[in-house]
Amino acid sequence: MKVPKKFQKDIEFWEKYYLDQMSFMLLQDKTKMINALNSKDEIKSDWIDVFIKKSCDIDRGAERIYFWLFNQLGIPNSTPIGSDLLYETSNAFLHIDVKTSSYYYGKDKKRNTSDFFGVVPIGHNQTSYEYVEQKGGKQIKHTSNLPPIYKTKNKLCLTYIIQLVYDRAEDGDLIIISIYLISVPNGLLKSVYGDNICGGSKNKNEAFRYYYKRDPKFSLCPNKPYRIAKLYLREGFTEKDILDFEIK
Repeated sequence: MKVPKKFQKDIEFWEKYYLDQMSFMLLQDKTKMINALNSKDEIKSDWIDVFIKKSCDIDRGAERIYFWLFNQLGIPNSTPIGSDLLYETSNAFLHIDVKTSSYYYGKDKKRNTSDFFGVVPIGHNQTSYEYVEQKGGKQIKHTSNLPPIYKTKNKLCLTYIIQLVYDRAEDGDLIIISIYLISVPNGLLKSVYGDNICGGSKNKNEAFRYYYKRDPKFSLCPNKPYRIAKLYLREGFTEKDILDFEIK
């Protein structure tokens, strides 16, 4: 599908607009956000044993916090196909998903560079961007379930990821190391970014792995600002520790 360059520029304008709006909302009171994310630790003794046994993730708890923090962003929508957080604004549907990753893996605490470090997994219901993977002489199509535009309302479909990296302390506390807000390109920008930003997925419910470090800027926006906004970085860590590059 051939998309006019002017329309692609308009898409990127709104992707950047809402990236700025959301980061502004969250950074107005960063302490409130961190305290809310850490509220689980206050009742840890009542859930930690089940958490360890089931090896479950902390995404669900974090999503509740961001649903609360984004209560003024737009109107929630009940469609079953989409990210866990979905808001309708005057001109767009904003899909927002929270992804959590452990900074270390294994007993020897090696850095887990496959689940963050400039990359984030994207689910089929979290993107309108499609990717054809070349593997062993075969083509594997990674499909998406979101439309680039919701035609019934003529509104853009925009996707964002909140990537939260944590470390597990000896007492069971989950220490937040970093939080970044990431804008995933709309599917109509495929001719701009191509397959360079994509990689094969590890799980069946993932469309692809978004390598934002390979092309981390809005290519069509003036001055090419970053598609990534820093919400929090723990003292003692650098952006290169998390992103594999530095936002300048």
